[in-house]
Amino acid sequence: MSILGIIPARGGSKGVKDKNILEIAGRPLIAYTIDAALESARLDKVVVSTDSTKIADVVREHYSIDIIMRPPEFARDDSPIEESFFHAVEYLKEAEGFDTDILVWIQPNVPIRKPGIVDEALGKLLDSGADSCVTCYETDQVPEVMKRIDSRGFLVPLYKDVSAIRRQEFERCYLLDGSVVVIRKANLYNTRGIRKAHVYLGDKTIPVIQEKMEYSLEIDVPDDLDLVKYYLER
Repeated sequence: MSILGIIPARGGSKGVKDKNILEIAGRPLIAYTIDAALESARLDKVVVSTDSTKIADVVREHYSIDIIMRPPEFARDDSPIEESFFHAVEYLKEAEGFDTDILVWIQPNVPIRKPGIVDEALGKLLDSGADSCVTCYETDQVPEVMKRIDSRGFLVPLYKDVSAIRRQEFERCYLLDGSVVVIRKANLYNTRGIRKAHVYLGDKTIPVIQEKMEYSLEIDVPDDLDLVKYYLER
């Protein structure tokens, strides 16, 4: 069984310019994720998939891992992330004869990870019959009490016929944080071309629930930088 760790790092970040190579606490952002991948004892190969020569140059300056240059059509704002996975899997098979069974997607905009989290998520999937395993965190938001704006401009319930009233009566809810996503390649290909949120995870997804909020911090907008810097410097 071959396991691929893939770090997709697109160059066209809109929220924070050049965020993947932005220096945070003395290091480029992507370095924190590469270190987490290289720490794993279970990954057979780690690659960075990017459309940016600037990102590729920064990675080469610090590491000797494989870099897969992603075609522009797989790196647009509206390009599904799965397309970068297909490209990497097929490139490695053709160029190196490396045939992947499981992909471990590790996002570079999530820099703080618990040591060993990659192997923890991998082990959980391998010990189960699940299609995927993801890191996630419990949210204090309650979807059942949320509202939406209808075609008339009025706030209306997002869900109808909600009988619970007190927060304690609602089920706990969790959000994926993008820190580690482990996917069986077979399921990825079985859902190719289907445009639905998280369809590549399959029907059976098992969680690794984060123990601390800093493990789920993502850098998407400039205001996220100060909080991440605070925890990294601690």
